Amino acid sequence: MGNSEPVLKLEHADKRGEIYSIALPDGHELMLLHSLPGAMRGGHSHDCDEIVVVLSGKMRYHKTMADGKEWKSDLTDGESSFNPAGQIHMGTFLKDTWLVEYKLAKKGNWKQENYAPYRAKVEANAAG
Repeated sequence: MGNSEPVLKLEHADKRGEIYSIALPDGHELMLLHSLPGAMRGGHSHDCDEIVVVLSGKMRYHKTMADGKEWKSDLTDGESSFNPAGQIHMGTFLKDTWLVEYKLAKKGNWKQENYAPYRAKVEANAAG
């Protein structure tokens, strides 16, 4: 496989599903997530913009706004959501779901910051 082709790699698997990275030739990276019903993921923000696209399934997307209020929206087949840099987000999966995350920064050029109230829920979900 040459460096002009995407490279798919399994990054993590647990009772919630699997997470794959897709390294693109230009240095960007997509994340392909498979999440089972009841799974929770995220609970953080990034210092770069991000686009999330639900390929199939259904998720409830939780976001915390700058004023501290929580916003929730259900996303299903083909729907997307834009997270500007700093947007706190978490997903609760209502059906068997496949989604793609695309950060608008090259791999290694962005940082993630956990948001304790959401992250605690995600970690409890992964453990329990």
